[in-house]
Amino acid sequence: MNRRTAFVALLLSMAIAPIALAQNMELSTVQTIRIKAPPDAVWAYAGDFGGISRWFPGAQSSKLVLKTKNEEGAIRELLRANGTRVREKLVAYDPGSMTFTYTYADGLVLAQDYFATMVLKSVGDGETEVIWSGRFKRLDNAPPEQDDAALVALYTGIYKRGLGSLKATVEGSQ
Repeated sequence: MNRRTAFVALLLSMAIAPIALAQNMELSTVQTIRIKAPPDAVWAYAGDFGGISRWFPGAQSSKLVLKTKNEEGAIRELLRANGTRVREKLVAYDPGSMTFTYTYADGLVLAQDYFATMVLKSVGDGETEVIWSGRFKRLDNAPPEQDDAALVALYTGIYKRGLGSLKATVEGSQ
């Protein structure tokens, strides 16, 4: 390689490096709670994809807007407590294993490449462990104050509050 070719290669690598580094990293959070109720009782709430507003404090209302039951491809529309709307798509749903995964479809989303999964497991003595996990990336046009740590803290708080409310709702209905 001659000097001119090496110099051009160096310039190109310097120009491309910032673009490669600008890619948002995948982030994640996992929250777990134990609920004093059998899995079927918890699944009646958590597994009702369109009925999340029955137990989730951040949802003022929710309804299925595509499909009429909990199945892959169903889309729910949430009216958040702050007045914003978002649609989420059910990408996996397995009532036998008591697990489902969903992603953002449109609306005022908080992250990109967002996938959340909820899993229910019997832990004996009529109790259920609920695991809510999410993986996501910061929005390309996120405000400067929303760095990676702030986004992880946001979803961690959402999941913690949601699971606490699910516990209170289910245990209160027993």
